[in-house]
Amino acid sequence: MKLKNFIFKKNKSYIFKILKINEFTKDFLNLLKKGKTDFDKFQKYLKDIELKKLSNFLFFLRVLDFRLWEFPQNWHFKNEKEFYGLLLKTKNLFKIDLDKIDFSIFKKLISSKENENLAKLRYKIFKQSLNWLNKNYDGDFINYFEENKKPLNFCLNLLQLEKFKDYYKNFYFLKPNQLLYLELIIGNKLEKKFKNELEELTIFADYKLPQLFINFNLIDLPTNILDKIKNRKIIKIHSILENELRWASIIIGESLSKKINLPSYLIDNLIWDLANKIYLKIYHPKIKTIFY
Repeated sequence: MKLKNFIFKKNKSYIFKILKINEFTKDFLNLLKKGKTDFDKFQKYLKDIELKKLSNFLFFLRVLDFRLWEFPQNWHFKNEKEFYGLLLKTKNLFKIDLDKIDFSIFKKLISSKENENLAKLRYKIFKQSLNWLNKNYDGDFINYFEENKKPLNFCLNLLQLEKFKDYYKNFYFLKPNQLLYLELIIGNKLEKKFKNELEELTIFADYKLPQLFINFNLIDLPTNILDKIKNRKIIKIHSILENELRWASIIIGESLSKKINLPSYLIDNLIWDLANKIYLKIYHPKIKTIFY
């Protein structure tokens, strides 16, 4: 079974209880089409990483990428911020033997400006992932990829790790799982070889997508819920609202993919580009999660 089919089959009969999905307009489609992907920038930042360390670097980059909104100043690094700030900081980890990194080193290099509790959680997940990699794959993530080249196998077998258990009941979002697969292919410049496999991926459902869709009225919410998001109130993880926002994002993303005739992973990248270029009236939904 293909990954996309698995994800939709799990939740094919779900009926939305809170939100409503509206049709997208031609204006929105035209705006989206003007966007661009940032794969060139991503590959550029990977050029100075040794090839033998590249797969591990991409693995730990995805392991560490969560809740970057909570202490945004922590990810301002060398003229970058957010994900690319994290990427540059992660490079510093790879100047040291990963097995020798204790919490004090980790906090100094990665979490210097975020609070102790979040830093400890990030470090815990880092150590769990490192121990798993050492125990099962001789400390090299490329060995995992060699055993799991199909997207479905790759994503589901990562459920061994806490960081990648991105599902709840019948909602299989698998955001970090799928994004790691994509980044591994892009980072190793295997796009042509794995073209069909990449087309099995769905939208990578996190906070930025519903933010954009709410702003363009593709997702319609009750006034009290909308006010909660506008006022930056925390939304409970695995709540009906969080699940519906993410599931609606996947459905809308897949519709856009068919309409524009581009694979879902490219649609996702165009949405991110658009969201970062324009002013959004509504703040993104805030969820304390390790999955995005």
